[in-house]
Amino acid sequence: MVNNFIKLFRTGKNKNIAEKKSELMKKTLLVILADEKKYAVLSSNLTELKYSTNTIYRSISVDESLSILPDNISIILADASSLKLGVSNALETLQKHFTDTPIIILSDNDENGASVSAIREGAQDFLVNGSFNSHQLENAISFAIERKNSIAKNKYTIKEYKRQFENGPIPMWVIDSKTLKFLAVNNIAVEKYGYSKEEFSKMTIKDIRPKADVESMIKKFNEKRTAYYDAGNWRHLKRNGEEFYVHVYSHTTEYNGIEARLTFAIDVNEQVLMEKNNTVLAGRIKEQHEQLDSLLFSIGYAIWSRRADTLDIIYAYPNNAFYKLFGYTADEMKMDKKLFFNNVHPDDRKIVYDSLKDAATNGTSEIVFRFAHLDGSIKTFKSQINLKIGVGNQPDTITGVTFDITKEKQLTETIRNTELNLLATINNTKDQIWSINTKLEIVFCNKSYQDFIYELAGVIPKSGDYVLGEWGSESFFNTRKKDYERALAGESFTTFVEEFYDGSLLHKEISSNPIYDDEVNIVGVICIARDISEQKNQFVQIQRQNEKLREIAWIQSHKVRGPVASILGLASLFNYDVQEHENNIEIIEKLKIAADNLDVIIKEVVDKTNNLNN
Repeated sequence: MVNNFIKLFRTGKNKNIAEKKSELMKKTLLVILADEKKYAVLSSNLTELKYSTNTIYRSISVDESLSILPDNISIILADASSLKLGVSNALETLQKHFTDTPIIILSDNDENGASVSAIREGAQDFLVNGSFNSHQLENAISFAIERKNSIAKNKYTIKEYKRQFENGPIPMWVIDSKTLKFLAVNNIAVEKYGYSKEEFSKMTIKDIRPKADVESMIKKFNEKRTAYYDAGNWRHLKRNGEEFYVHVYSHTTEYNGIEARLTFAIDVNEQVLMEKNNTVLAGRIKEQHEQLDSLLFSIGYAIWSRRADTLDIIYAYPNNAFYKLFGYTADEMKMDKKLFFNNVHPDDRKIVYDSLKDAATNGTSEIVFRFAHLDGSIKTFKSQINLKIGVGNQPDTITGVTFDITKEKQLTETIRNTELNLLATINNTKDQIWSINTKLEIVFCNKSYQDFIYELAGVIPKSGDYVLGEWGSESFFNTRKKDYERALAGESFTTFVEEFYDGSLLHKEISSNPIYDDEVNIVGVICIARDISEQKNQFVQIQRQNEKLREIAWIQSHKVRGPVASILGLASLFNYDVQEHENNIEIIEKLKIAADNLDVIIKEVVDKTNNLNN
């Protein structure tokens, strides 16, 4: 009786296999069968399937069949009674000689689980002589070849993933989830950290951390035992003691039967150090702003004032920033008193109105609200509001500073809602990742790379495509071809390019690394392209801001000091006992001159501060 599992497999609805039957029937067969009567029956079935004598090799024993070249055979039909070594030993011998050839065992019966034993030993199928016809034989041959091909393909896929791991441009490793020991590390991790793979195998992830960070790392690790985990930025240590920052991502996996985690460690050292420098710079800016607080009420994107009783707008400063923020000028809002509130999001109108009234009563308020800009977009604003007391200690005006936090809000929402697994991280990253073979054919490419090429040429690149397709200039092709040749020659390197794309100048960082097989032969190149335009622009913007801040600091330390010193000196000479003293008039005139000079300097500081981001 044919094994139930084999029956189930044969009856599966696989359209692809059905469509390939006619092609598979053209394959060359090897029949190992000594009995002439059995061979006559089998030969008759094969003849019905359009097999000719030119496509059938026959031998009466395993030893005789070993003289046939393996490449000439696509399927083996072996009669169990003709296998003098026994089915198990015969299968072992045949599989060594005919490495990738599927084998079907023919037997007179299925006693004592003979079919299960044969399948377990490596046969693709088991047929009982006299119980099958030509159609069933055709199905058995088709499925056996297809299953063997599927197994070979899976082996290739596993090997390819191993290559991607070993030769990837980002340090990666696999750790035991319980002991935190390194189970495997890739080549770039060895190069980056300075430890050999043998040394890594004796270490845990605690050994590449500063001692001060180990306790908090263990605590975070135990708190976040989820399938996918974005661990954020951490300090790591190289073998030579050098510290650097990495962004860590990990994902649950299984390694040789061990519960493990696959980890990526992306070098973000320059980015983190830049952010720290930016934090220091922000602190200095804050200190300088605090020094101006006694002279300036508030500096922001849009400063405005409203009557405390009616909430009618009085003024907006600077007017161009006010217009850019709301899409309407202050004059337009003065003429149409309902214009502002009508454009506040309906769900936020009461909050805004109550906040303004609260400021008029209690002196201060803060509000975040949505506003319909004239260009049709919905922006998110934040306003800080303060009350000014007038004559008779009565509420006079409420003033506020309003700035746009739309991008900040969107970024916060994006970060809050983002939870990707490892594959999604690779496939959905903005970085373009692809690998090629020695023929410059694409082996792998992520969605970002596909989208980029599609926007350029209207085609979606896929595995097997020539990587230098018709989507760039000749000079671009020549440059990239030379880069690929450098990597195929064994060089790992990073290039920086500038490209005009969609009317804008883009700055890109492209890293190229050779891919090695198990015998340390270069079999391809893996590349990663990263858009660094924003970092480049931020660096230039910070340089400009620093220059303007130095000007403001110089004005504070040199120009403001003179008028303030004059005012203080004159104030000390004022005769408070005899206010009509003749010297007081002269002092007041000089105080006015000093105050005017100070006002000019303040306006200069205000102008430079308003243009800080320009």
